[in-house]
Amino acid sequence: MFVVIMGAGRVGYLVAKLLESEGHDVTVIEQNSERAQELSLLINGLVIEGDATDPKTLEDANIKQADAFAALTGKDDANILACILAKNLNPEIYTALRVSNPKNKRIFEQVQDLKKYFNFIISPEEIAAEYISRSITSPGFDRVLFPKEGAEIVRFEITPESWVAGKSVKELNLPKDSLIVAIYDKKGSLIIPSGDTRLPDRGSLIIFAKTGVLDSIKEIFERKKSSE
Repeated sequence: MFVVIMGAGRVGYLVAKLLESEGHDVTVIEQNSERAQELSLLINGLVIEGDATDPKTLEDANIKQADAFAALTGKDDANILACILAKNLNPEIYTALRVSNPKNKRIFEQVQDLKKYFNFIISPEEIAAEYISRSITSPGFDRVLFPKEGAEIVRFEITPESWVAGKSVKELNLPKDSLIVAIYDKKGSLIIPSGDTRLPDRGSLIIFAKTGVLDSIKEIFERKKSSE
């Protein structure tokens, strides 16, 4: 599958990496020149510096040959316009629209005339609220989410090769703007951790953190024992 993504923020980047890991071809359109240059070193696909609300930019990204288009910036108006343009240029394309305002999501789902432009509509803020509410009333974390700007809920897998395996939570020295909210062992049993809780040799954990410290957290949990 060939997918064009609008927006090289954290959501756009992660979606691009996931798609590439599954063998799909990806092109990313990003307006910010510095971010576009940075992303070009992080993904295998083409990165185009430009405005996806400009039909020419979409054509440069080969939108007419694309199977899907995902508008993933934090700006609802731009995402909406880009999806409409993509559908006009390629009526058969599958469009995924990200909206930050949940009210917009409900409008686009209810108004029949708008449905033809948007095959899939998602509001990360609404999903995060529902997910957090559900986690309070019942245990279980089964996916990575991207909540409202400023913070995220992320999931990391632990293997015997992980540097963190067997260490206590307090030994990890996590950034102050982060918190491990749940740990699952290899059997799927839920652990609500304290500072003395030791991480399993195999399992997963859920972290709630401010966006600004996620790179530091990622480095900790992706470190291997051989790199100590």
